[in-house]
Amino acid sequence: MHVTRPPRLPAAPGTRRPRLALAALAVSVLLTGTPADAAAGGTLYVTNGDSGDISLFRLGSTGEPVLEPPLVPTGTQPRQLQFSADGRTAYVATALDDSVHQYRVRDDGRLTPLAPPAVRAGDFPFGSLLAPSGRTFYTADTDDGTVSVFPVGFDGRLHERGRAVPTGQVSPRGLAMTPDGRFLFVSHGRPAITPEDTEPPGFVVVFAAGPKGTLSRVGEPVPVERGGLGMSVTPDGRHLYVACEALTSVSERQLFGFSIGADGSLTPVPGSPYSAPDVPIGTAITPDGKHLYVTSGGLNVNPDLATKVWGFAIAADGSLKPTPDAPYEAGHGPVGIALTADGRRAYVSTLRAELFTFAVEPDGDLRRIHGPTMTGGVRPLFQSVSIGRPAR
Repeated sequence: MHVTRPPRLPAAPGTRRPRLALAALAVSVLLTGTPADAAAGGTLYVTNGDSGDISLFRLGSTGEPVLEPPLVPTGTQPRQLQFSADGRTAYVATALDDSVHQYRVRDDGRLTPLAPPAVRAGDFPFGSLLAPSGRTFYTADTDDGTVSVFPVGFDGRLHERGRAVPTGQVSPRGLAMTPDGRFLFVSHGRPAITPEDTEPPGFVVVFAAGPKGTLSRVGEPVPVERGGLGMSVTPDGRHLYVACEALTSVSERQLFGFSIGADGSLTPVPGSPYSAPDVPIGTAITPDGKHLYVTSGGLNVNPDLATKVWGFAIAADGSLKPTPDAPYEAGHGPVGIALTADGRRAYVSTLRAELFTFAVEPDGDLRRIHGPTMTGGVRPLFQSVSIGRPAR
């Protein structure tokens, strides 16, 4: 039985195409104005935290998500669904039952439980991540102050975790990794709800990852604002961005950017930290590494306080500049965000179980094209949107 939990705020992973695929893509764009893979549709998933289930959406040629019932039951308070590289296996950490649930993804996108359907994680697994190699799955265990390490078998099933790795800081929550899988970053800290709160400061802890997923700490913890949460690494592995879930009444500088050294060390980019939306939660970077998006989740008691997604252009030195028309309206308490593999669409989930579809313009602006579409569940949370492969 869990006696204490962190405050339940809206707590708060490029490959080259073959030349023939690129040629087919170019022909499709010339003839129809739509990428071939978009025309073929795809699948999208939203985890619903309070109803403990997963929504499956079919994506039409314009990116419109269409809910396909029934919802898939999972554990209590799920966050992001993580997919294997081939898209055939999926995993989701569920915080209130301290588990990772695992599924086989059928050709039609439906999820069917693997055996065993769940493996035990640490206490209150929050963020999760599948290593680029696909051989290791990690969870940030908030109440334990650890990172759990799960080897992934050749059949896609998770082995029982080995000894959890202490991070040395309070409340690990977000996870991010360099594309080469060499370094794992863990954000920390409970958010401050009022200026009088005395929550400990936030940190990012850096680990070097061994060939079998083993972790060893690198350097000293890097300070950020309280409530370190969503993180993204640029596709070239040069920069890391960290959103911190502290209210702007506590601090107006809640978005941190770092250059990643060859040894995994973090150095602030010019201008960091940056002014960020009220209670920033989730982050996503376009596949070309040119733009960063941050959701503004607000308070779970009043998601109307935040209704926007913020956009930033990423310069060569890692510094950030707001996109021309940022911020962008996105319902009530946007929390989750995911981008399609071609970078042309962004999907945003909200605390009110809304799903919005945006077109990503060449200058980084977001243009809403669909939504709100209801997920059918209750209260999506941090990392609650995932994009699957096209159904076959």
